[in-house]
Amino acid sequence: MNKKIFLSLIVGCAFINLNAQENNIKKCLTTPLMEQELKANPQYKSIVENYFNGLEEWVKNNPKTNAVITIPVVVHVVHKASHNLGIGTNIPQIQIDDAIRILNEDFRKMNPEFPNPPRNTFLSYAGDTQLEFCLATTDPNGNTTTGVTRTATSKTSFDADDNTDSNAMKRTATDGKDGWDALKYLNIWVCNLTNSGGGQTLGYAYLPGQQSQSWTAWKDGLVVDYSYFGTVGNAANSSQNDGRTATHEIGHYLGLLHTFCEQTDAQGNTICCDNDNTSYGGFVDDTPAQEDIYWGLVSTGTNNNTCNDTQFSNAFTSNVLDMDENFMAYSFTTWMFSHKQINVMDYTMNASTGQGGRASLKTSNGCMITGINELLHNNLISVYPNPTSSMVNFKFAMNIKVKSISIQNVLGEEIFTTTNIQNDIFSLDLSDFPKGIYFSIIDTDKGRSTEKILLSK
Repeated sequence: MNKKIFLSLIVGCAFINLNAQENNIKKCLTTPLMEQELKANPQYKSIVENYFNGLEEWVKNNPKTNAVITIPVVVHVVHKASHNLGIGTNIPQIQIDDAIRILNEDFRKMNPEFPNPPRNTFLSYAGDTQLEFCLATTDPNGNTTTGVTRTATSKTSFDADDNTDSNAMKRTATDGKDGWDALKYLNIWVCNLTNSGGGQTLGYAYLPGQQSQSWTAWKDGLVVDYSYFGTVGNAANSSQNDGRTATHEIGHYLGLLHTFCEQTDAQGNTICCDNDNTSYGGFVDDTPAQEDIYWGLVSTGTNNNTCNDTQFSNAFTSNVLDMDENFMAYSFTTWMFSHKQINVMDYTMNASTGQGGRASLKTSNGCMITGINELLHNNLISVYPNPTSSMVNFKFAMNIKVKSISIQNVLGEEIFTTTNIQNDIFSLDLSDFPKGIYFSIIDTDKGRSTEKILLSK
């Protein structure tokens, strides 16, 4: 694809068929924001180009490993001054916890749709990104934090259609909240989004690269409308909310394009293209070509096939259905990332800041409490097997005394606790609990240790 054409269409949310009813429900503004930024910021444009140019070579030479990366998240709730905690734009903590839960399930392929999704058309193409998300426990100054900030604003809303107001929530000086170091944290601003041009924006994010420039790093991160962050609390009343706006936007944040075609012909009609199977799309050839957007539910009866895949060079040897269940589609029900999409995200998490990547997130201490895992690091405690499908064992060195073991889910809710540890090995059956991420908190006479446990079934 010609670079000039690409940079005018790059990433985010479709601007074709803007008068369609669906766009009034599920409209996203990343594309025009990116267009404006690339025009105004030639340095960012250069970084974006270099970022994609290095992707193919890295993927060829670096096979996917089994290492799990945890990304520290800070959620900035920018709310109306009149809204007390839990009311309206000042969303409750349970809603934030729910949003983080959904992210962890979606990115680890542990979402409720698996192992038996509503249709199995692309089951073999679905993968585990091995990316996890935690609300930061340590702030940029090294202090303990909940990973949530709350800021009252005098603004009623932020206009996503306005090139200035669409980023105003990201700065204290413009009645928003300054983000934390974009090299160390994923900043998510949750606020009330409106559209002077009509419709409803759910969220948006820039491609990797903003964090590489000190003067634009403040823009890096996600913006999500408060009614579409999570599925409970103040997001429970939105009939069009699937809880996966943040999943979709983090896909963009990590370098992914849409699965559907965002080009039109000279008359403005939609056409077929393989949107993300280009040098700038990370050569994601395991998502089929697709014309335009599908907005509906995906089930066993969904059989959209808008483009003939035999006319494109991709991973498919025959004409296949559209991958409407992909998180980077606009369908109402989505549940998967493809293996090649995961390659792009893996590259992003390993590419240096200078390359436009996010490798610095891997060394962030945002999700760590100093000294909390010294017992594990010194081999005084081991937790195995991990991941596990049922049983987990805790083995203790002879020179420590274990006081208690408790298990918490990702919401911090205690699901098990015991003080009855008689031997140097304690075994626990987790098979009755839902699959997902858990934390074991082990208190001993030498201190506390916390270990993440992945329960897969």
